[in-house]
Amino acid sequence: MHKVFTNSGWLLADKFARLFIGLVTMAVIARHIGPEAFGIWNYALALTAILGSLATLGLDKIVVKEVVSFPEKADRIIASSLAVRLVAALLAFLGINAIVFAIKGYSDVYLYTTAITGLIVILQAFDVFDSYYQANNEVQRVIIPKVTVFIFFCLIKLLLVYMDGTFIQLLWVSFIELLVTYLIIFFNYIRSGNRRLLKAISFQEIKHLLTESWPVMFTGLLVLLYLKADQLLLDTLGTSAQLGEYAAAARISEIWYALPTVLSTALLPGLIKKKGRDVSAYVQAMERWLRLSFWASTLVAILVTFSAMPVTQLLYGVQYPRSGIILSIHIWANIPVFLCTALMQYQLIEGAYKTNLCASLSGILVNIVINILLIPSMAGVGAATATVLSYIAVCTTLVALDKTGRLAGMMQKMVYPAEAIADARYMFDAFKTFSDNFLSVIREKYLTK
Repeated sequence: MHKVFTNSGWLLADKFARLFIGLVTMAVIARHIGPEAFGIWNYALALTAILGSLATLGLDKIVVKEVVSFPEKADRIIASSLAVRLVAALLAFLGINAIVFAIKGYSDVYLYTTAITGLIVILQAFDVFDSYYQANNEVQRVIIPKVTVFIFFCLIKLLLVYMDGTFIQLLWVSFIELLVTYLIIFFNYIRSGNRRLLKAISFQEIKHLLTESWPVMFTGLLVLLYLKADQLLLDTLGTSAQLGEYAAAARISEIWYALPTVLSTALLPGLIKKKGRDVSAYVQAMERWLRLSFWASTLVAILVTFSAMPVTQLLYGVQYPRSGIILSIHIWANIPVFLCTALMQYQLIEGAYKTNLCASLSGILVNIVINILLIPSMAGVGAATATVLSYIAVCTTLVALDKTGRLAGMMQKMVYPAEAIADARYMFDAFKTFSDNFLSVIREKYLTK
């Protein structure tokens, strides 16, 4: 629990910086450029995210698992992953621009926006260092530069809006932000003594990683498809302004996805080790995770539903009139999202990569069909409804296809209020112990000198 709280604390610092500072900054930008340009930007981001997920090759979680399991091969794993991801990222970048040119070749704004936004895919290849530090419970080495650069560039973006900067200038600032971030992380990794990147590349290791990761890669692609397909379909079946309204609401809702992501990142290395030592303790930890996910996400959904209208009006203004009702529906996707994060990590630990793949496939099918049926008449409201139903389909499939036979029982226990209260007490006691130990270390190291 000490490692979980330490890692999740750093990760939450990153996510909450993006939750508050990032959301306000993006709201100011959305007001400045208007719903149409904001919709075009989110179209480019959605397409970049989908093809960018292919460029990860499913290696993010696999690298964590491999480094935890085989720490003596860490250099070779990281170097090989970086090499193959850079190649895949370059191909994805070319593919993104080819698709937009074929579909939107008549619009210079779409072309410029996608060309600049697509560069993000190449930079994200350096996320392999995130996986390395996650495996070694040292996420602060990545989080500190990320948060620092993010806050600094938020100030630059706000200044640019104040100076009436153009949409294209804002795009370039966003790209430069990521470029600076990944350069700092890369040089920190090199300076820490890990200088054998080129020499450590192993084609045998690349083959092994790709053999392990291909189901995860397609699962990640499908997850991004049912996460972003609604935005692509809204732009196709509706208008870019309707997409802007929907994206404004979805950004508020999807910010909460950071919580299960943070928890899964912090828990994964420990759960992998725990399964090898004590299966019953491992199952108990998964049950606790599911209960925490269910009750926390339900609370978030209720609170956001009742505050959706005033929040969207405050952030985005009268230019985004339907964002409030869209948010009040879209936020309920948080419950299956929280649960799916835990269930997919469970299947990953169990090595059931194909189960995750099948579940993601069911989600994208439900998402596309319902979007096609509802978007023409309901626009963003229909897209939000499709998102909720698609995640429910994913959860249902993950439980139905579970080969271990444990998930059905876990899902039944997660709704028990008494168990949830016991879990809350356990987490409170664990956090209190962690904070007491942390403060004692601070006193010994600094205050007693």
